Amino acid sequence: MLAALIVTLLPTRVAQAQPTIPVNIESTPAGATVYLDSPEGQNLGVTPLRRVRITRGNHTLVFRLPRHRDASVAVNVIRRNETFRGVLDPLGELTITAANDSASGANVRIDGQLVGTLPVNQMVDPGRHLIQIDREGYVTFTQWVQVAGAQQLALPVLLERQAPSTGSVLVASDISGAAIYVDGEPRGSTPTVIDNVTAGIHQIEVRSEGFQTQAQTVEIRAGERARVEVQLRPDVPPGGTLVVVTQPRGASVVLDGEALGAGPVTRENVSPGEHILEVSMTGFQPITQPVTIEAGQRRAVNIVLQEVVLAPGSIIVRSSAPGAVVVVDGEERGAPPVVVESATAGTHAIVVRAPGFQEYRTTCAVGPGRNCEVDAELGAEPVRVIVRSNVPNSALYLDGTQVGPVPYEGTVPSGNRRLEVRAPGYDPYIAQVMLAPAAEPRVFDVALLEEGAMTDEERARLERERLENYAGQTSFAANVIPTSQALIDLSVMYPSFFELRAGTGFADWIDGGISIRGNHRLFEFEARARVAWRVTPQIGLGAQVFLGGGIGPDSANSFHTGLEGLASILFAKRAAVTLWVGFDFYRDRFERGDEVTMIVRGRSDNTGMVRIGGSFELRLTSYWNLFTTFEGNLLSDRREIYDGLFRTVNDSGTQGNNTSAFSGRFGFTYKFH
Repeated sequence: MLAALIVTLLPTRVAQAQPTIPVNIESTPAGATVYLDSPEGQNLGVTPLRRVRITRGNHTLVFRLPRHRDASVAVNVIRRNETFRGVLDPLGELTITAANDSASGANVRIDGQLVGTLPVNQMVDPGRHLIQIDREGYVTFTQWVQVAGAQQLALPVLLERQAPSTGSVLVASDISGAAIYVDGEPRGSTPTVIDNVTAGIHQIEVRSEGFQTQAQTVEIRAGERARVEVQLRPDVPPGGTLVVVTQPRGASVVLDGEALGAGPVTRENVSPGEHILEVSMTGFQPITQPVTIEAGQRRAVNIVLQEVVLAPGSIIVRSSAPGAVVVVDGEERGAPPVVVESATAGTHAIVVRAPGFQEYRTTCAVGPGRNCEVDAELGAEPVRVIVRSNVPNSALYLDGTQVGPVPYEGTVPSGNRRLEVRAPGYDPYIAQVMLAPAAEPRVFDVALLEEGAMTDEERARLERERLENYAGQTSFAANVIPTSQALIDLSVMYPSFFELRAGTGFADWIDGGISIRGNHRLFEFEARARVAWRVTPQIGLGAQVFLGGGIGPDSANSFHTGLEGLASILFAKRAAVTLWVGFDFYRDRFERGDEVTMIVRGRSDNTGMVRIGGSFELRLTSYWNLFTTFEGNLLSDRREIYDGLFRTVNDSGTQGNNTSAFSGRFGFTYKFH
């Protein structure tokens, strides 16, 4: 007995003797009340707290502050004077008031939850909230609001009364005094106007003794009057009975377009006279025949359906994978599309194989009148990889999609892939790799560096790679200028004595720029945009458009536009050869005269050109390129504004024409790093 009492009291004694440790507690913002282990636990005081004593061990500190969301912090009290901090997020405050008497007392819902009636003051989480104010007989007020933390937002609400929800209907018939029923309820006799009918679809019936009941469906619209007019017909003699027996059982029976059900079926009170009977069932040929019913008589009809014999089905296999081969039930059938006609009824095994792709397997069923169609989409052949990292809990990403945790050992699709290894607090490892199927797995051992811990050698290597890539940049080739980079070209020659071009990249596939060129006859400016694709590292294709104009002495001016197609060969970032074909349109206005007689003013020249040309660009340094260009006009048209550019005189004494079918330029390119 004594031993049991000691065992019972021992834990209590130990718990009472557990020591307390002084700690510091702070919060952001300050002034929060701190509770120990739960919101209903011991109140430790208001932050900041200094040397408050808490028993050793694991605890939860609960921080509370008006207009802020409660914060909980799990702590392990083991060291004296340790400081614990809680961060409380501010809440937003919504004050919703009534802007008219109709809105006062209306229901208030925030994000679908009823929070009271107007007026209301509510604390909400920062963010976007849906406000709904509703009241019977009024249009529901709905508005989205954006509330920031610690923001006080006032929202006055004005409710509008709903439009009328009832209408009326005028009911008339060819016989006065017929009873009117609306949805089965008596509503007077014809003719009459029935008011206060709720908006919607209603059934109107007109009944009179000795006549057939007439029924119509009518739509009542709020605030409008509908009209129903009927003609009553005398009662007809009593109908007969129709019994339809079908073979096989369960066939669908239709009489005069009305479904009677599955045979055998009996229909009472069928009107006397001739009717059309239709019987159908899947897999059988349908039958349509007339049937005559006599008043008060019973008519039985036996319908025997003939089974439809369907043609055997086919197997159709399609695939877009190059070099694909189709195998059906173990027998190779050749390249897709493959069609196996009159296939045996049942399930068949389909296999599609192609070099470099994962094998596609499926099964499909074929039956009489039922084909099996397969569109085989072959995925890339898998490659086994092993990825290891020096950081636990890192993750593997392939082409931006997370594959799994690292270390990783498994299969991924083959091809040119972007491989990344990421971990919180570390710079990601990124590599563009070509994965090809092999007997042995591809192994990647990745060493991640902490954020900001990149060595000077690594930074220098990345900078050298960036400069090396940009050092090979060209101006005229089908090769887009990188974004945030720029080029300037300066050249001289004929017919423009000088030309200055500037360009920069806008995206991975488009760049653009401006140019200024001129001579003593015309000073021109131009804007351009270029798109380009690298078919291979050595070959590029592209196109660019031009738009510009010019001014000159004696009121000369011009406008031009053009389109150009480009093809380039790039030699290991050292040189580039480019050929192009261009289509140009020029509209020039100028004055023309000779040196002795009168001047002809106001001359206008519209010229179209088809150009073929090329360029050669040579890298001198990482900053400078040397280039030369040449062009020829395939059409006989020329720009007359450039005629006699050097004012030579021929043997006949008239001014010579110096416009050449060919032009060229020579210059330098400067690359901004």
